[in-house]
Amino acid sequence: MGAMVFERFTDQARRTVVLASEAARAHNQDYLGTEHILLGLIRERDGAAARALESFGVSEAVLDSRLTTGHGEQARSEHIPFTRDTKRILEQSLRETSLLGHERIGTEQILLALIDDRESTGARLLGEVLPVDVDQLRQHILRQVTEHRLTAELGLGPTHLTTVRLTDTEHALCVAAAAKAGQRIDAWMRDRILDAARVDDASTE
Repeated sequence: MGAMVFERFTDQARRTVVLASEAARAHNQDYLGTEHILLGLIRERDGAAARALESFGVSEAVLDSRLTTGHGEQARSEHIPFTRDTKRILEQSLRETSLLGHERIGTEQILLALIDDRESTGARLLGEVLPVDVDQLRQHILRQVTEHRLTAELGLGPTHLTTVRLTDTEHALCVAAAAKAGQRIDAWMRDRILDAARVDDASTE
């Protein structure tokens, strides 16, 4: 993984990699795979990825119980090398970050990258334990990211945010509409909210 990618990680994303490394050692493995990244994501309780996974009933205990434990010598204590799939997913998280218009790579972008890499061990494991289709998880994450950004940009408090909460299906429709308009979803939704506010303001004059 390039140094530039790691430098753009949030504290939660960096902690995820540390926790993933600890998980690999605990299972006596001398490599850090995508399955360890997945476990690291849910163990990083402060990250958006953990909240999304837990909201769908995915637990740390279930994931940990499904990891393969190595045999023979104890895993070495120094740096555990990333697998090729792990490197690809962490680098892909940078692309997810750019698509969302963000500067820092958070746990949610790492999880989105893992979801998109359907052939990796971590993605297959997630598919086995997730009670819904992985695309529903992706839509849920994107919706949460959009709502969080709108809250920050428009200065909406928790009570006002309820006016822009959408179901995953509604959010998917908004994503399609934004794409048709050639805009990022967050910019498109911000414009719709501001347009509604202007109409409401004009009607009270």
